[in-house]
Amino acid sequence: MITTYLHSIKRIVFPLILAFTVLCCLTSATSPPAAASPAVETELICHTDNPAECYPKLFSATEEFQIVHDDQDLPPGLHVQLDVQTGQKKAKLYDPREENPALAGLPIDQDVIIVDPEPRQDQEPKIPSGAPAYEPVGMVKAPREKNEELSQALQTVKESFERQQFTKDSALHEALQLLDDLSHDMYYGLQIAEDAKAVQSLFCLLLRGEEAEAQESAFTEQADFMASSILSATIGNNARALAAIEGAWASISSRRCEASSHPINQELFHHLAPTSEPNTKSESVEAGNIRLYLPVISGLLRSSEIRTEFLNGDGMRSLLQILLREGAVWESRRAKVAHIVSDTFLDEDFGATLGLWPRKQQTDAAKCAAKGPSSLDEECWAYHLDIISQTNGAPEWSKQLLDLLQRAQITSSSSEASPKHNEL
Repeated sequence: MITTYLHSIKRIVFPLILAFTVLCCLTSATSPPAAASPAVETELICHTDNPAECYPKLFSATEEFQIVHDDQDLPPGLHVQLDVQTGQKKAKLYDPREENPALAGLPIDQDVIIVDPEPRQDQEPKIPSGAPAYEPVGMVKAPREKNEELSQALQTVKESFERQQFTKDSALHEALQLLDDLSHDMYYGLQIAEDAKAVQSLFCLLLRGEEAEAQESAFTEQADFMASSILSATIGNNARALAAIEGAWASISSRRCEASSHPINQELFHHLAPTSEPNTKSESVEAGNIRLYLPVISGLLRSSEIRTEFLNGDGMRSLLQILLREGAVWESRRAKVAHIVSDTFLDEDFGATLGLWPRKQQTDAAKCAAKGPSSLDEECWAYHLDIISQTNGAPEWSKQLLDLLQRAQITSSSSEASPKHNEL
C-alpha cells in the first residue's frame, strides 16, 4: 500500500515540476534584462588603472536614464537628455508611448517650413531695378530737438581763424566747449565734419598750441586740448564723419595755418618726429604737443586715403622716432604710438588691415646697426623693437608689438612664396 501511495504522489508532483520549469524558461525568454552589461569583448575606455572605472566605448542603453560620458558613442534611436547648465548628458531606450509631463498642455506645431537654397558663391545676387545704392554705414538720425547753438559755435571758430584771434577770446572758448560736448554725438559729429572750414580752423588750433600767456589756464581748458578732443571725438567711431573729412581732405590738408611754412598735413604727419634736446623745457612742450596730435592721427589713419598719404609721406619714420625717445615724459606717448601701429596695421582683432605695412621685409640686426640714421626705415623696426624689449624694465608694448610685426612678416612671406595662378 505504501508503494501504491508513492506512485500516486509521483504522478501528481512530476507534472507540477515540469510545468514550473517550462514557465520559468518562457518568462526569462520574454522579459528584458534589468540592466545591460557589456560583453567581455566590448571595447572599453579606461582613463585610470582601476578596472572598475572603465566603461564601454559604445553606450549600452536600458529603460532607465544613465549618464553618457563625453567620449562614448551613442547608437541611434535613444532618448537623450542634456542639462544645458552642467552639460551632463543622459540617455535610455526610446519608448514612443512615454509622455513628458514637462510638455503637457503646450501647443504642437506641425507646419512645414520651406528654406530657399543659398545662392552659389559664383553667382552675384540680383539687385532689383531702381534699388538705392548700397550704403556700408547706416544713416545718422537727427535728434528730436536740435541744438540751435551749434551753427553759431562753428561760425565763431571760423571767424577766430580768419582774424587769427585764438587767445584770450571768451567767445571762442565757449564755442569750443560746446563743440567738445556735441562732438561725441553721431549726428553733431557729422555736422562738424561736414563744415570743412571749421575743421581747418580746429586743425590750426591744434597745431598752434597755447601761447605763453595762456598757460595759466587749466590744461583741459586750453584751446589746443579742446581742438584735439573735438577732432578725435568727431571721427572716432563715426564712419560718416570720417568719410566727410576724407572727402574734403585735399582742401583741408593743403591749407597753411598762421606762422607756418608748411600745410596742415605736413605739420601733423611729417613733422611729428620729436627734435628737442633731452631733459629740456622744449622737450616737455614738444611731448605735450605730440600727446594731443596722436589721438587725432589715430582716427585719421582709419581712412584709406589719408592712411596711404601718411605711409607715402614717411609718417612711420616719425612714429618710430617717438618710440626711440627715452624718459618719463615720453612713456605714455610711446605706448600710444605702439597701439596706433598695432591697431592700424598689425592686429586684425582690433580692426587692422593686414598687408598694408610693413611694405619691406625686416632685415638683420647687423645691417640695421651699420645704417646709422637710415636705420629708421621700416625694414629696421624689428631691430629697434628687439633692443627696446631687452632693456631693463622694458615696457610690455615693445614685446607685443615685436611679436605682431614678426607674425606679419611670416604671413607676408608665406603669401609671396605661394604660387600664383593666372586667371583664364
